[in-house]
Amino acid sequence: MAVYLIALRRNDRQMIDEYESFGGDPRYIIMNRRAYDQQRIFGFSGKTLNEHGWLATPEFQDVERIEFIDRKGWAAFNYITIGQGANGKWTYGVSYSTGGSGGGYGMGIWGKVCNSRKECLTAALRELLNRHAEQRDRLKNDPSNFNPTLSNTIVKQVQAMLQETTVARQLTLLFN
Repeated sequence: MAVYLIALRRNDRQMIDEYESFGGDPRYIIMNRRAYDQQRIFGFSGKTLNEHGWLATPEFQDVERIEFIDRKGWAAFNYITIGQGANGKWTYGVSYSTGGSGGGYGMGIWGKVCNSRKECLTAALRELLNRHAEQRDRLKNDPSNFNPTLSNTIVKQVQAMLQETTVARQLTLLFN
């Protein structure tokens, strides 16, 4: 924002026009410019404003939603979403539930930046495990918000996937 204010003082039309292309008032300019700078980390360079004047959300590639279900036929409240930016950087979102308590956030430009799918998947799985551990510690005496059976079922699934993702697989070569 300081760059914009200095440009205004100096009447630097090129810089003023650059900043004002992000909106018609200071709030839009500041927030859209900040989002634009963040999305560039993932290789997105579009400056299209939506019908409300906000910077359009870029679309990640290779988006995967990985669900962990505690009971057959039930909706998944524990899942991770991973996706790849235009430049090959990855990020993720996490959703978790331990019964009556939970939380999460979606995948987007404000997420952690990872260099590969494996790094991203590993980070997301570890965060899901950490969220369950935090809830277990915080709510251990609150059975209405922490269901240990549900949480343990989810944790086992996540640990299995994490192990499969991070442990080098042993290869057996057969010779005839």
